[in-house]
Amino acid sequence: MAGAITDIANSLKVAYPTRAVETMMQAEQVFRPRLTRELPSGSRLTDGYEIRFGARLNSSQNVAQILDLGTFPAAKDATDRQFVFKPTIFAADFQIGIMTRFAASSNVAGFNGGEMRRRPEEVMADLGKFIESTYVGTDGSGIRGYVESDPGANQLKMKLPWGVRLLRENFYISERVSAGGAVRDSIDGRYISDINIDTRVITYSGADQTPVADDPVYVVAETTQTLTALFANGLRGQIDDGSLAQYIHTLDRTAAGNTKLKSLVYSNGGERRNLTEQLMIAANHDVWQRVTKRPSTLLMPETQVEKYIEFVAPQRRFPAVGRERQGKSTGYDVSDLHHFAPGVDMDFLISPDALPGEIYGLSWDSFFLYEAVRLQWLSGHDTANLLLLPGTGTHKAGWGAYLVSIENFGTDFPLASWKMTDLKDRALGD
Repeated sequence: MAGAITDIANSLKVAYPTRAVETMMQAEQVFRPRLTRELPSGSRLTDGYEIRFGARLNSSQNVAQILDLGTFPAAKDATDRQFVFKPTIFAADFQIGIMTRFAASSNVAGFNGGEMRRRPEEVMADLGKFIESTYVGTDGSGIRGYVESDPGANQLKMKLPWGVRLLRENFYISERVSAGGAVRDSIDGRYISDINIDTRVITYSGADQTPVADDPVYVVAETTQTLTALFANGLRGQIDDGSLAQYIHTLDRTAAGNTKLKSLVYSNGGERRNLTEQLMIAANHDVWQRVTKRPSTLLMPETQVEKYIEFVAPQRRFPAVGRERQGKSTGYDVSDLHHFAPGVDMDFLISPDALPGEIYGLSWDSFFLYEAVRLQWLSGHDTANLLLLPGTGTHKAGWGAYLVSIENFGTDFPLASWKMTDLKDRALGD
């Protein structure tokens, strides 16, 4: 049973400093904290938990020039649609045996303050990071990568550009025969036991399966889990032209009259090219011309920042003044990175969850975060109120704790932001 004191022999030997263990290395969030918590104006709650709000794609535009005594324009209605938005459940948990809780409670046993301090902090960090990577790196389908090949027993080689960027060791995974389809091999409880970042090969527990190229991989523990309406929205699907996400909040982007539900996406037909100043200027001009919006932030992975610096570096000059010597500093300070658009000084948001070869120009006032239940322990406001582990007609000598958030993020103005793809990137071999 997970949580027994016999299972933590290694951690009992080391006193870890606070928040410095490997599982917390990427606990930071950069996207989710900047989402506004206010729902779009006119939103209303229906059916207990659905949020509905209007999408006025076109005003009536009953305008014309007429002659004296001429006929006034015939009246017509505006183009209205209705978005339907639902929250989803993010969950994490841990359990701890009675021996572990009380015997492993000193600062020489696993963590400063003992296992009862270490485990809740890790669970909170892990779930926070999982939510962040879902919002930034996925398209709303829940897919976190695709199989490239079968390199050996109990292994999957993951396809670029996703690679293993959105996967972590100990994730429960489910490989499907197609998007939303049946499980490739129905073996429950399969999880990632090792990840080789350089080769993009993951090793998984359980029996060997028969992976096929382009099989999607989900972080879903149960083989029988239906994937319908399960996953939260992702930025790659919210800011899209229908190529990744045909529907946005249940509305079909490809339907007649719904073209304004498509974001501006700058692809290059699959042929990668370098990020340039001209590309970013054109993207911001197009948004400004179409909807008079001004994206204020550039979101990108660290490898696209390298490409930005690559074309900016030749323009840098550090002239010596008087007898002063030229500076020898290298590298960059993210606060010194700026791109200017009409009326905007765009800041740079670097996310390890953004996929290589893509950048986004974001208008924050077009996004919202709906929290039906804020991130909290179901056993109480903290982990002091642990729940006894159930047995058959009795209880086991241990406790469990369950961390849950019921939320989702969305946009009511997909044309206010833009996406650029097919960019050269070191992570893609460029």
